[in-house]
Amino acid sequence: MAPSPRQRRNQLLGAMPAPVVRRLEQHLHPVELKTRDVIYEPGDRLRHVLFPQSGVISIVNVMQDGRSIEVGTIGHEGMTGVTALSGVDFVPYRCVVQIPGTALRIQRADFIKLVGRDPQVQHLILRYYIAFTSQLMQSAACLGLHSVEQRCCRWLLSTDDRVESNAFSLSHEFLALMLGTRRTSVSLVMKQLRDCGFIEYHRGTITIIDRAGLAARSCECYGVVAETFRRFMGTQAG
Repeated sequence: MAPSPRQRRNQLLGAMPAPVVRRLEQHLHPVELKTRDVIYEPGDRLRHVLFPQSGVISIVNVMQDGRSIEVGTIGHEGMTGVTALSGVDFVPYRCVVQIPGTALRIQRADFIKLVGRDPQVQHLILRYYIAFTSQLMQSAACLGLHSVEQRCCRWLLSTDDRVESNAFSLSHEFLALMLGTRRTSVSLVMKQLRDCGFIEYHRGTITIIDRAGLAARSCECYGVVAETFRRFMGTQAG
């Protein structure tokens, strides 16, 4: 039996065996992901798992002085609460909605009960965890070694991979927060990318015009992360 249409939109759920999908189906509930909604704060108990269908969730590291920076993202290729099966019941970072969309939510206890002993699912989620951790490591290197323009291009490309059209809503202020830089720096980069014909933006909506142009100006991190997910999961998450 093939996964239902609503489950097929999440690639991790779609890769699970059909009997597992059938067990999960009655416990999965659709939820809306709204921009800047905080799903978890550092130290929160891990009470549920989300499988995004569309939109993007940011993994944000928060410093003691309140400053924060994005270190990873989750889209329709993955899930939040990936450590649920390992017995970890708290979240060490902030999870916040970056791009609005939808997700399927299941209680952590139900998820563990239904799939915790299935070796195929354990193997699949372990492979996803490795790919996701590789993304975090690449993001750390990218932050320290690459320019704001390169990181901005990478961010635009990876977001474009996860949304349903080539346009999405995003303010320069929020993008600056995600990239850990000043709003003025982001605005300058975005103007340069628009002048080159790579993007267009109007009233908070960014439209990707030329992916090849963005890829040429991006750092290698976009391709490295995308290739890692293809290798481990058969999916893409730049």
